[in-house]
Amino acid sequence: MPIVTNPTAGDIHVNRPLTNFSQKFLLRAEMFIALNAMPNMPVSKQSDLYYVFNRGDIYRDEAKDRADGTASAGGGFRLSTDPYFARVYAFHKDVTDRQRANQDELIRLDESASQYVTHKLLIRREKDFLSSFFGTGIWGTDNPLAAGDRWDTATGTPIEAIRTGIRTVHAQTGFRPNRMMISRVGYDALLDNDEILARITGGANTAQPANVQKQLLAQLFELETIHVVDAVENTAPRNVDATVENTQFIGGNHALLYYAPNSVGIEEPPAGTSFSWTGFMGATNAGMRIKRFREERVEADRIEGQMSFDHKVVSPELGYLFTTITG
Repeated sequence: MPIVTNPTAGDIHVNRPLTNFSQKFLLRAEMFIALNAMPNMPVSKQSDLYYVFNRGDIYRDEAKDRADGTASAGGGFRLSTDPYFARVYAFHKDVTDRQRANQDELIRLDESASQYVTHKLLIRREKDFLSSFFGTGIWGTDNPLAAGDRWDTATGTPIEAIRTGIRTVHAQTGFRPNRMMISRVGYDALLDNDEILARITGGANTAQPANVQKQLLAQLFELETIHVVDAVENTAPRNVDATVENTQFIGGNHALLYYAPNSVGIEEPPAGTSFSWTGFMGATNAGMRIKRFREERVEADRIEGQMSFDHKVVSPELGYLFTTITG
């Protein structure tokens, strides 16, 4: 073995990956709103029908004064059906025998592959959710804000605008919107709006300031929950140069007021529902399952995820959408 008389850094240390640190970008679970912004309806079949009671028949004033010895006034409600169909989305990642045998401890290929596959499905669900519920031409009212009314301007009056939206839905349906879905840029504009800052004072909390702000804002509008559209995606195609990316928010520049109970049933009408096919071979309540099976032809184990759902607007009149809420 040669003797090194004046050792350099390369002679006394060989670089190798750390075992307690890596850089892996995974969006936090709370950044995806598709699993909780609309009530989830687990279903045992991929497609089926649900009943729709005619609202006009129920809300009409038809009771009449009854004279002695006469029959009471009577009537009836009309009933129809509407369908859902839960599409199946899937994605996989192969872990080869050579990769597993040669991996460093920190890589944990099977765990990383499961996270990777799950993340892909959550992005797909989020995009489908937002295209189904968070766009124009979907709800009972679309209100594009003029330049001077936008919520990031000194002349914008979001409190009045949001109360008008709530009142509009309430007058038409008898249900007051109890939730708001809003883009990140729109939410930040609300927090900086002078009209709102004048109403929200105190309540500061060093432990969870963001949560406190959201609660105060919801209370101001008499809402139960505000869902901020925070998820992002890379829209650039896969390229040899891994540094090429175009990452941006998934949701548009909108704010949606809507009514949605915490769970769906037969008594309350939600604005929209996510039908998740749970009868699909052991799928979870979100219609998701992750499985691992052998692909001997490529000497690999395949980590495959599937998710089956249908995001469906069931009561468009229960939603009021503001568009172009910031400049």
